[in-house]
Amino acid sequence: MNCANLLENLGYTCAPRQNGALRLWSPFTFDDGEHLGLFLEPSGNGQWLVTDHADTLMHASAHGAKLTQTRLNKIRAQFADVKISEGGVLMAVTGQDNLARTVTEVLNAAIAISHAEESWKPKAHEQKFIATVGHELEAVAGKKLQRNVTVSGVSGHQIEFPFAIDDPVAGRQFIQPVAYGDERVDWGNVYKASGKMFDLKSAGAEESQRIVIVEDSPGDEELGKAVTLLSYTAMVLLFSHRDQWLPRFRRAA
Repeated sequence: MNCANLLENLGYTCAPRQNGALRLWSPFTFDDGEHLGLFLEPSGNGQWLVTDHADTLMHASAHGAKLTQTRLNKIRAQFADVKISEGGVLMAVTGQDNLARTVTEVLNAAIAISHAEESWKPKAHEQKFIATVGHELEAVAGKKLQRNVTVSGVSGHQIEFPFAIDDPVAGRQFIQPVAYGDERVDWGNVYKASGKMFDLKSAGAEESQRIVIVEDSPGDEELGKAVTLLSYTAMVLLFSHRDQWLPRFRRAA
C-alpha cells in the first residue's frame, strides 16, 4: 500500500513513515482548525493497524472536555468495529481489501468525538442547562422573565443571577439553575449557588425570592445531600419535577 493508492480511494493527504507505515490527514477538522488524522501501520500477514495514537481524545482533553467512561462507551456502542483502549487510543485491525472501509470507520469515530468535544466541557453543559431552564420559564412567564439580573448582597458587592421574575405576591424571585456534573452532582455548582443564596438571604430576601433549580438524575445518592445543603439558603426545585412547579411562575405573566 502506498499513498497514491490510498488517495485514489479516499482523496485524503498522506505521507510515508518508517517500516511501511503511512500518516493520513483528513479534510475534517476540530473546531480550532486542526485536522483529524490517522496512522496506518502494517502488522504482518497482510493486516493493517489503523489508529489515531490517542490524538483525538488527547485533543478533547487538552481543550477541557471531561472524558468519562459513560461518554466513551457511547462512542464504542456507535462504532462497534472500532476499539477505544484504556489509554484513549482509537484502533482497528483489518486486511488489505477492507483498509479503505476501516479507515473510514475509525475516522468517523474520531469525527463523532470532535463533534462531542464542546458538549463534554463542563462550562458548555452548564450553559446548556441554563438555556433549557430559561426556555421553560419563558414559556410560562413570557416577557416577565428577566435575564442576567444583578442585586446587591449583604457585603455590598453585586450578585448576578441568570433569571428573575417579578411576582405580584412574592416580589422579585431570583432564580439560579444548578447543572448536573459528569455522572454525579457537580458540587462546585452546588457550593457556588449556595454562596449566592446565602448572601441574598443575609441581605434580607425572603425564602420565596431565593430559588434554586437543580438538574437531577435518578438514583444519584449524592442528590439528597446537595438538596439538603441548598435548602438552608433557598427553595430547591428539581428540574425533573418541573410540571409541578412551573405553574407557580405563570401568575407573574
